[in-house]
Amino acid sequence: MGRSLLIGVTPHPGESLSSLISRTAQANGLPGPGFVLRAAGIASALPRMQSEISALAKVCRVSTDLIRVLSPLEWGVCHQGSGHRRRYQYYGTNVGMDHLLVGTSERVCPVCIRTSGHLPGVHAFTFVTACPYHAVRLLDHCPACDRTIDMMRPRLDLCHCGFGLGAQNEVPVSDDEMRVVRLVCRRWQLNFLRDTPPRCLDVFDDFNDLDLDDLLRAISFFCKLEGANQRGWHEVSRSKRVRAIAWRIERVGRLMRDWPHRFKTQIGMVRSPLVGGSPRASSGAIGRVSLEMFTELPEPKFAFIHRVLVSNMQERNARAQFGMAEA
Repeated sequence: MGRSLLIGVTPHPGESLSSLISRTAQANGLPGPGFVLRAAGIASALPRMQSEISALAKVCRVSTDLIRVLSPLEWGVCHQGSGHRRRYQYYGTNVGMDHLLVGTSERVCPVCIRTSGHLPGVHAFTFVTACPYHAVRLLDHCPACDRTIDMMRPRLDLCHCGFGLGAQNEVPVSDDEMRVVRLVCRRWQLNFLRDTPPRCLDVFDDFNDLDLDDLLRAISFFCKLEGANQRGWHEVSRSKRVRAIAWRIERVGRLMRDWPHRFKTQIGMVRSPLVGGSPRASSGAIGRVSLEMFTELPEPKFAFIHRVLVSNMQERNARAQFGMAEA
């Protein structure tokens, strides 16, 4: 027996899969996106196999290639940095598991919901804590019931508790935080929009030259460096909640604005080891940062970061030798 076809909706450039499914459900008068997935014979929240992708595309009356691009599909495991890490293919690029929100929880922009009626796929990246189009804080929990925002909610603009997500007052964010968010968004858009500006003018050129995956890896390292002095860092680093990440993204944006001077300053402020060992080890902060960098950000892709570290080490050695000579 063939699957029932629904009234299709026109996808927007860069729209997320959950947004497309939710709008399809609303256009057909269905109680929620789960009924669209059920019509395609999909038991989970996201299509995971080629047969499910083809069935969902047919039911929604869109191309199979579009559904495949919008779906975060596990690409396999690769050796990156200190160990093997799972990776996902999303919007034509491969990114690490830690850098993408995969599952039923998602982040939404109240302005996007209120003005455009759809949500962009860039909100799925872990380090995107604000909407790159409206410069407001993203919601990952309902302000009324504090439940995580579920892609299976009744409507795009409605939480399970009945709270209107588009009615939430927007919270503006700083220019430093937006610097990181817009840079990630630009690299993401380069995969499908031809008129994307080639560079972010307020970011050091070498950051503009990184592809999306390498950029996310660099941001992850800087977040770890920025949080090395914070109490409870190891617990916070495992959370993907916006409130646990936003302050780090803001500091990374400040680091990119004042590159490389702030990076040198942050190296000297490290008090807890970024990797195993005692904070009082003879290698000092420079050694700990260097070991972590060579593990997570190997050359030559990140050579411009390594050069700053080496320059910092040489300057410190020169000052130490000068001090000893004067003594």
